[in-house]
Amino acid sequence: MRLSSRQVWVGWVLWLTTASAGFAAPGPGPAAGAMAWLQRAQQAAQRLNYSGTFVYMHLGGQPQTSRITHVFENGNERERLDILDGAPLVILRANEEVRSYSPDTKTVLIERRSGRGGFPAMLTDPGAAIEEQYEVRKGDLARVAGLDCQVLVLESRDHMRYGHRLWIELQTGLLLKAQMINERGDVVEQIAFSQVEIGGPSEKYAGRLARPKSGKEWRTATSGVTPTRFADTGWLIENPLPGFRKVLELKRGVGAAQVGQIVFSDGLASVSVFIEPLRGSAASEGVSSQGAVNVFRRRIGDHLVTVLGEAPPACISRFAQAIDFKPVVRQ
Repeated sequence: MRLSSRQVWVGWVLWLTTASAGFAAPGPGPAAGAMAWLQRAQQAAQRLNYSGTFVYMHLGGQPQTSRITHVFENGNERERLDILDGAPLVILRANEEVRSYSPDTKTVLIERRSGRGGFPAMLTDPGAAIEEQYEVRKGDLARVAGLDCQVLVLESRDHMRYGHRLWIELQTGLLLKAQMINERGDVVEQIAFSQVEIGGPSEKYAGRLARPKSGKEWRTATSGVTPTRFADTGWLIENPLPGFRKVLELKRGVGAAQVGQIVFSDGLASVSVFIEPLRGSAASEGVSSQGAVNVFRRRIGDHLVTVLGEAPPACISRFAQAIDFKPVVRQ
């Protein structure tokens, strides 16, 4: 299964609790702890009205520009994400329903996600004890897109996860810039707003949330996602690292095959395990990288197992080696 880092970034599942306020809660003062800023940034990504253009860059790759508009009203979220580089793609989200419009293929893909994904949200599992796996501290004040920000620095305690630097807008708490730092101190991924509007009534943003034009020649598809339990079919996948926990197990139809996915999270980093039948010639095994995303492929019986995540190669390898399969004997 081949996934680009953009697909991973857009598609990974995040879970956020729903709130009833139209704007972020009053922000922490200058002396507030770093974790208070992190939680506020996550809350702001869900509860604020905002619209802006941001640029995603990863080590060795080309910049990718997207435009996002997000509205929170009466406890409901609406969002539009336009991918502006490469093949055009528009993603509309209304709470858990996601519609992806692809003009090149004239296809609308409809799926449900039990959460939201992508920048400017940050936490992949808000219930996790982030401070147990990362040292979180406040850095300097800085500016992004003309706005003053508090910088947060997160460093891995076990060197099995990437570090992070986050720029959080002082007045609203919205995350404006995020960097991912590898074990050598290199910036392997960066996402940053180049222009952003924050706040104001929902009506201000209504026109930017419009559904893309589509005609009768367009077709509608569904993702065919079903929840599952891989342990029931003989797959043994233990958490190989402290702090990670299983947050999702599902199967989805990809062509004529069923591809399984198990997602683990430590609150910031996500690791996905994909299980699919081998097709054609034997797949190459081992580790490969694309920017911050590391991939480990191994063959287990007549299946290809792919472990993929924005985490160091040592972390991804640990997950790959922790997977085993023992056929279930039916009585």
